[in-house]
Amino acid sequence: MPGLGTVINVAAIVVGGLLGLVAGKAVLDFVIILVMTCSMGKGCVFSALPVGVFQGCITALAAFIGPLMTESSLAGLSLVGSILIFCVGVNLVWGPRLRVANMLPAIIVAPLLMMLPVAW
Repeated sequence: MPGLGTVINVAAIVVGGLLGLVAGKAVLDFVIILVMTCSMGKGCVFSALPVGVFQGCITALAAFIGPLMTESSLAGLSLVGSILIFCVGVNLVWGPRLRVANMLPAIIVAPLLMMLPVAW
């Protein structure tokens, strides 16, 4: 189905950029899926289920790991999320040049590295 993977990547990756805005993110995802369905075809509609499951799991996980996150680890997570959003935008504008799915482990690695003590 054309557009299914693109919408899943856009809606799932952008969740890193809007931490804490669950209701706003749901409305934004609805608009993204609606616009992409109009431009890419009806396959985009079927992305709602995997995106909903993915974002629901992230929200549930955030409740458990929230007390463990330090200010620097949140900054690292935000930085990596912003870079991934930029890469998705590059792929949408110039075609698939960057493999964003291969970069997803950085979402876990960056906060863990930021939690390590640094001796300068």
